Amino acid sequence: MTRPAAVCASLALLALPAAAEIKGDANEAIRLPSGAVAYWQETLHDSAGGTGLTYRFRFVMPDLAARVPSTEGSATEPDDADRAPIEIDTETAEVQGGDGSDADANGAGEYLDDRSVEIGAATPDTDPAAADVQAEEDADAMVDEPALPAAPDALAQDPVHDDVVWLCENWVLPRIASPGPRPTQIIVSLADKKISFGTYDPDVLQLFEAFRLPADRNACEWEPW
Repeated sequence: MTRPAAVCASLALLALPAAAEIKGDANEAIRLPSGAVAYWQETLHDSAGGTGLTYRFRFVMPDLAARVPSTEGSATEPDDADRAPIEIDTETAEVQGGDGSDADANGAGEYLDDRSVEIGAATPDTDPAAADVQAEEDADAMVDEPALPAAPDALAQDPVHDDVVWLCENWVLPRIASPGPRPTQIIVSLADKKISFGTYDPDVLQLFEAFRLPADRNACEWEPW
């Protein structure tokens, strides 16, 4: 998951990790399932955070920024910021649009007094009994097939999540020493430029994913932040 570099720098000050003896060639291109190319930068280890021994595998993916949607700009700013404001005359219910045209408060000609319409009331062409039956059927349908929110784990995944999982399973796990100190957590990070651990650089995009390493088997079990 994307983490602000300032947060990473603060965490680094708690306990500077030491370099781990991991064999790897920083100049060797690692081909990922998406077609992207990554390069191993370094591997660090520490025991900060109360999660036990943690190994941090840091990689550089030069085209990472092109694979992650941009988040620049305000999420609440309208696309047509130059459009004139819309004004409503509360006396006449006339609406002056941003393009200079007039419309009523109902948006299409005749003004509708909202006090004359009761929400849920049947219109003259609607049979009240039929409306009640339809309302009950709609309520039963919502109970039988409730609308479920999106899976939170899926929302927490980075756009290059599959590549990160592949790195953990196919590049990281074979390099965990056995016998030797066994980490309980593995953190795989990607950056679009080579940067020192804990360094803040607003021009460098970084992604982090955490995995738990079970004590009884070699597997990367993803842990959403």
